[in-house]
Amino acid sequence: MSAPVVSCVIAVFNGEKYLREAIDSVLAQTWQPTELVVVDDGSLDSSAAIAASYGPRLRLLRQANAGVSVARNAGVVASSGQILCFLDADDWLESDKIEQQVARLGAEPALDFCDCQSRNFWSPELDAERLQREHRHREFIDRLDHGHISTWLMRRSLFESVGGFTPGMTYSEDIDFLSRCRDGGMRGATLPAALTWRRLHDANATSGDAAMQGAALAATMKAHLDRLRALKARG
Repeated sequence: MSAPVVSCVIAVFNGEKYLREAIDSVLAQTWQPTELVVVDDGSLDSSAAIAASYGPRLRLLRQANAGVSVARNAGVVASSGQILCFLDADDWLESDKIEQQVARLGAEPALDFCDCQSRNFWSPELDAERLQREHRHREFIDRLDHGHISTWLMRRSLFESVGGFTPGMTYSEDIDFLSRCRDGGMRGATLPAALTWRRLHDANATSGDAAMQGAALAATMKAHLDRLRALKARG
């Protein structure tokens, strides 16, 4: 029986500073075959050129700027694997991340996804006030027990069953997606190892407009609670 193809999707917008490190971490994965799809979401910097420099080692899609949700969905459509993972363009993976998670899915065929731990690291350009705000934000998100999109590995069937990422969401789109996965009763496991590194820096989406970010998170949490109430009402 042939090994399952894992498709990893990186959506990038003006991510030239860190993109190469993210790409290299996927190409260095011990699990093969791993397919890498990079979706350039209308970047104005050299992101597309950086991805193109890897030639046939990855598939590059270019689109007009439509947001990270649309870009990730497009990457999935262009991919071929029955197992999916996503990596933010400023994060990176330990070399055995995919291999460990595929092994867990293989050992437990009833699982829909496998999560893992992550480590945050802070870029030096973050000032003290913003760093504190970021730390409070990440602590709150981590308490939701949804993980982070870069820590998940999932079956394509799970992605399709929840309808992918919600187009138009700029903030909290990963929380929205992951909460819909969990609220739908999907089965998952979490590895104890920290296999993903999450970079927090001045250009992060989570470092943007605090009011917009807060409003998006509030709307996402309301939808999450509404789904839970509906499930409880159905008994």
